Formats: sequence, structure tokens, C-alpha cells
Amino acid sequence: MSYCPTKTPGMHPDDPRMDPLFEKCAELGLPVNLHIADPMWMYEPMDSTNDGLMRAYTWRIQNQDEIVGHQGMIDILDNTLARHPNTTFVIAHLGNLTYDLSKLGELFDKHPNFYADISARFAEFSTIPRTAARFFEEYQDRIVYGTDYGWETFDNHTDYGNNTTTVEMFRMTFRVLETLDDHFYLTDLVGYKWPMYGLGLSDEALRKIYRANALEIMQQRNM
Repeated sequence: MSYCPTKTPGMHPDDPRMDPLFEKCAELGLPVNLHIADPMWMYEPMDSTNDGLMRAYTWRIQNQDEIVGHQGMIDILDNTLARHPNTTFVIAHLGNLTYDLSKLGELFDKHPNFYADISARFAEFSTIPRTAARFFEEYQDRIVYGTDYGWETFDNHTDYGNNTTTVEMFRMTFRVLETLDDHFYLTDLVGYKWPMYGLGLSDEALRKIYRANALEIMQQRNM
């Protein structure tokens, strides 16, 4: 498939000119962390029908008649994974497919060479706790932990152990993944004004998501 043109500098990852880079990563056993698209709400109309309007309005995708749409970006991801079956990819933010995790599951089933991190999407998947918990349990070997919150707390070598924002960030991630808490709000931290729910994941799934999957990815460097 030919690559999609873009008005911004650079290339899409399925561009053939990217092949040498990704193939070299495979040769060296280096995983590639790849960011694809943005949440679906950023592409939708900025009106009362947009569930994520409180964040989408700030992060909205403009000039949509001149860019690759959300599904087009997922197609590019699909193409990239198929072009480089020997390269390990870690897709950021659950591939920005939290609006329909089944689409991410289809990619997991199709391509064994990639993982997805959960960074900065807690407020999205925690709104569908039963579906998300089943998904995380089913694909516990392919999901890795990440936060992407509170980056500003590390400025000036701040001691994160004594930083309230960072502590709250980790408490939020543990609460979402480990507890069965219902209907709580953390708007100041995550931005969305909708309620969140705990997934209550199993110990085995938590062990893999927190640590084991990341170790497996990094150990590939020594293969």
C-alpha cells in the first residue's frame, strides 16, 4: 500500500523509506514506542454529541479535510505492523482505540509483534470497567503499564516521593487497575468530568502489566 501524503514534516511509519530504521531495530532487538492518532473525540464535531468535549475542544484535530482521519491512522498502524513482523512495537495510549477496544483486540490477534501501553488513558477505559477488565484479562500478555501524567512534577529534580501530584497520579492508576471502586471523580488530574470505575484486575494480570511484559520486551535486546 502506498503511504499517505502529509503536509507536516516527516513520514508515516508505513512509508517504505522507514523500512531500514525499523528493520535495524529488529536486528538489534530494540523495541519501538510508537504514537498513533489521538482519541476519537478529537476528530468528532465539537458539539453536545461529543462525549469527550471537555478535553477534545482543547486537543481537537483541525483541517480534517487535509489530514489522515482516525481510521486512516489505524490502517497505517496495521500496515506498519505487517511490514515489520520481526520488529517489536509498543503502541502508546492503547493505540488511541479506547472508544472501541475490540479494534485493538483485532490488531493483537493479527500481529504478534506488538504491545500497547495504557498511559494517559485511565479516564477513558475506566468508564467501561466490565468491558475493559475482560479485555485486560484476555490480553494481559500484550499490555504494559504507563502513566504519562504528572510529568511536570519531575522538573528541577523534584523528589517525586514527596510530591503530592505524583503521589495522586500513582494512587489513581492503582485505584483504577486494582480496586472495584465505583463512580469516583478525578477531574483535576485527568481532565475529563465523567466518573471513573475500578477494574479489579487479577493478580496475574497486574503482575504482567506492571512488570513482566516490560521485562520480556527489554530482554529481547539480549536475544
